[in-house]
Amino acid sequence: MPIALTSGLLSLWALVIAGTDFRQLRVPNSLLLLVLVPAALMQLIQGVGLLGIGNADAWIGFGIGLLLGLPGYALRQFGAGDVKYMAVLGLLCGPRGILAITLVAALLLGLMAVSLAVVARLQRRRPGRMPAAIALSSGFLLLLILSGNFAHGF
Repeated sequence: MPIALTSGLLSLWALVIAGTDFRQLRVPNSLLLLVLVPAALMQLIQGVGLLGIGNADAWIGFGIGLLLGLPGYALRQFGAGDVKYMAVLGLLCGPRGILAITLVAALLLGLMAVSLAVVARLQRRRPGRMPAAIALSSGFLLLLILSGNFAHGF
């Protein structure tokens, strides 16, 4: 499948995850498995991923995504679905890609936190939970847009 088509389908997948997290404050396993299974199978069988990332980089990215998400989960700022989503994004994008996605997501989550705190203060209530997958999806989509050649990694 051409990289442009794959990127388009993965963009749609990321938007669905962001929308689901916005509405339900959760990232369903079924949506994660929809990409995890074919991505992992391609890595294992062909040694190259859906976005052209090599086998070693993909699995290192998977591990980094998992490790970067665990502290947020331990602090109850991320749900388990957010952590698994980071791992899948790492598998798709490799170590440099997941680090870039995490940086963008951290910046966006900071802006979201300030915005929610201001609104909550104005309404004299406690701030609600933030859908982290929106920030992660935004980082992923930005990476897809700014990347010129997926075959050479990010």
